[in-house]
Amino acid sequence: MLFGNNLHNIDVTLQFNATNAYTFVEDQLNINTTHYRIPGSQGREECAEYFIDKFQNIAINFTYIVHNFTVQSIECQNVLFKLNEHLDKIVILGAHYDSRARATKDPDELKRDDPVPGANDGASGCAVLIDLARIFYALRENLTCQFWFLFFDAEDQGYDYGPGISGWDWCEGSDKFVEDIEDFYNSSSESFDAMILLDMVGGVNLQFINEQDSTSSLLDEIFEIGRQLGYTSQFPSSPVVKSIRDDHLAFINYGIPSADLIINFWNNPAWPYHHTVNDDLNAISVGSLEITGKTIEQFVYNNYLNSSNFYSGNYPWLDDINLLDTEIVTLILVISLIIAGIFVFFFINRARIKKRE
Repeated sequence: MLFGNNLHNIDVTLQFNATNAYTFVEDQLNINTTHYRIPGSQGREECAEYFIDKFQNIAINFTYIVHNFTVQSIECQNVLFKLNEHLDKIVILGAHYDSRARATKDPDELKRDDPVPGANDGASGCAVLIDLARIFYALRENLTCQFWFLFFDAEDQGYDYGPGISGWDWCEGSDKFVEDIEDFYNSSSESFDAMILLDMVGGVNLQFINEQDSTSSLLDEIFEIGRQLGYTSQFPSSPVVKSIRDDHLAFINYGIPSADLIINFWNNPAWPYHHTVNDDLNAISVGSLEITGKTIEQFVYNNYLNSSNFYSGNYPWLDDINLLDTEIVTLILVISLIIAGIFVFFFINRARIKKRE
């Protein structure tokens, strides 16, 4: 892990309200209980309006931009909210809000064409963003950067055991947004410090992985901040290592240091709900929402609060070290053990033959 010699969380009272966030998850699931937030559905449209309403409840003049795009003639929308637009450094906090059209991994074959409620994947990340926006708006004059709260459509419809929507790829919304990103900022006077993606951050048995497409110096710093808050199980010292195709990748390719907070969703008995009809409110943990929200809140205070000048982290998060995926390391170890076993077997048998001679 890389981190500055003086990476110690600044002493500040954290205000993230996990009960609020839990309500925001519930609200998103209740918008449309037939199609949830599938791209092209009324529920998806109403969810975008829900975000606008929640931000305007924070401040009626909260700047927002609706980014319209189409995928195979289906109308989609990313929704961007800006705070502290007068400042030139930008930090993006993002999450996807679409829910998967088909529960392609459901253990009940009869339910695999049913829509996924998407409580954790991705209503949880959106819920955390809403409460962080409430907090940061109240502290906006004490924060030294501009914040983008970015809600992605059309992330979760690619192919795993089948397509979410036929012919769609993953991360359509973030790819489209980055294609048009220069429409949303002035590259001559503004610059991006970082992008942090929250994906599946509110489920039971929360444990984040070391996502390998992330900028390691940024992700390592977030992990260390979480551990110093006492969340050592959720930010383990030896996390699963894996590269995940997710909404942060387009920003990485654009040159923005980016980190994906995400769990092991592909091979994890502690989280069996991925792309099933059981990714519902019963699988959401208030504690997980609190851990995620407070860790990101602390990250922001460490780096962007007026009184945080003595903090020394990994900024500007340029260092990036790639590790081998856990599965590859395991495969190498297994193959090495097999080869070692063959050699041992060979030498033992050779010794027996010589003894007989």
